[in-house]
Amino acid sequence: MTLLDLMAWCGHRNPQSTMYYVRVKPTRLAGAFAKADRMAHMIEVVVDQEAIASGSARPDAAPWKYYDLGDSYCSNAFWSTCPHRMACAGCFFNVPKASAKGQALEAQRSAARLLEEVWLSPDERAAVEGDVTALNGMLAKLQEVPALDGRTPGQIISGTDPEKLP
Repeated sequence: MTLLDLMAWCGHRNPQSTMYYVRVKPTRLAGAFAKADRMAHMIEVVVDQEAIASGSARPDAAPWKYYDLGDSYCSNAFWSTCPHRMACAGCFFNVPKASAKGQALEAQRSAARLLEEVWLSPDERAAVEGDVTALNGMLAKLQEVPALDGRTPGQIISGTDPEKLP
């Protein structure tokens, strides 16, 4: 739409009146950049509304918040701060969507789907942007960092039982 078309559509007689709405203000531009940056880190979260309503949404109770990872859900309420959040397949908190629990979560009528802002480390950002070298480097750094259940990624892959850890 040209400025004259926009001016006519808005009912303005003076193009300066229309220019007020078209002009890019520094605060508006900064807000647009901040919003675009936040949107790059949004992940879908499924929240069990029944657990919240019943009061059972506590850290020591059954999971009530599930991060949608694509092929699975993470039932760790603190997934956004987990150092292994990009390699969740063998983790204790991982719930495959094909499992009965995953399908029940999908079908749950009381589940609310929300977006949560998750900050990415520079390594994660490079991996998300498709840098395979950065992804391999990040995974190598995490090989000996234990997950929340106490196992390292190597132990998860080998199937080591967390109860038998020293």
